[in-house]
Formats: sequence, structure tokens, C-alpha cells
Amino acid sequence: MIFYAVLQETISEDPLLLEVEKDCTAEQVLELLAEKFPKAAPILKSTRLANEDEYVGKQTLLTDGAEYCLIPPVSGG
Repeated sequence: MIFYAVLQETISEDPLLLEVEKDCTAEQVLELLAEKFPKAAPILKSTRLANEDEYVGKQTLLTDGAEYCLIPPVSGG
């Protein structure tokens, strides 16, 4: 897992190797991360996972060995 923006500041383990059960969804990973890093929980509620430059849906099953990026909401000016 690679973190961007405020998540990179909140979660000090970047990149993070996260072992999950088979058939784990993107949504379940976000829930696991919220439990592991409570300070990041509010941000993780609106964070999206991406793999190979494409967002993955919340119910998408994660692929073993793949690298995922966590992209929180951002705003610009």
C-alpha cells in the first residue's frame, strides 16, 4: 500500500505491506486500515484505492501481490 497526501502524513508506514484474507475487498481493506490507524479513520471513509492508475470499486476483490495506492480526497485552489 502506498499512501498519498494527508494519509502519507497520518500513516507513518509508507509503503505498508498488509496481509489480508483471500477474497478481501477494497472496502474491507479500508476498514482494516481504520482499525490499525485510528487517527486516519475519518479520512479513510472517503478514500479510494487505485491499482495501475485506475480506481477500484469498493466491492472489488484485491489481487494477491498487487500494489495499491490509497488516494484521499484532495482540493485545490
